Amino acid sequence: MNRVQNPLGVRAVVHLATGLAVAAVAFAFGRWLRDPEPGGTLIVLLLAVGIVVLAARRLYGPVGLGRAPAATTPAPAVVEPPPPPPDDRLDLNHASAAELQRLPGIGPVGAGRIVEEREAGGPYRSVGDLVRVAGFGPSRVRGLGGRVKV
Repeated sequence: MNRVQNPLGVRAVVHLATGLAVAAVAFAFGRWLRDPEPGGTLIVLLLAVGIVVLAARRLYGPVGLGRAPAATTPAPAVVEPPPPPPDDRLDLNHASAAELQRLPGIGPVGAGRIVEEREAGGPYRSVGDLVRVAGFGPSRVRGLGGRVKV
């Protein structure tokens, strides 16, 4: 909660006035207890009590002196997640030899071997199945991991 800057010390003056009003209440109440005349002492007592109550409400209320009003937090906005980026990886089970040649490090011979192995041994179940192809070891398959899918 932000506090309002108070260079004049208004808060201190109000505290002092409240203290003086409390002292006046105590003094008037004491006099009234000793001499319960229905006249001026009772009026002073009631006036002092009213001042104390008003000052206390002003100082210590929800929006007291020198306090900023409570900020209301707006309801959080519903943010939809962004759509997933397009999957531009090449599908090993549907790509032609010409499409496979566009991959880095795969020429016409390697692309032909991938297609032949797919037709002979069935579809690939994972990218790691490329090790079935002659000339494709684990390190070469790892290099293609982010560019191909099944």
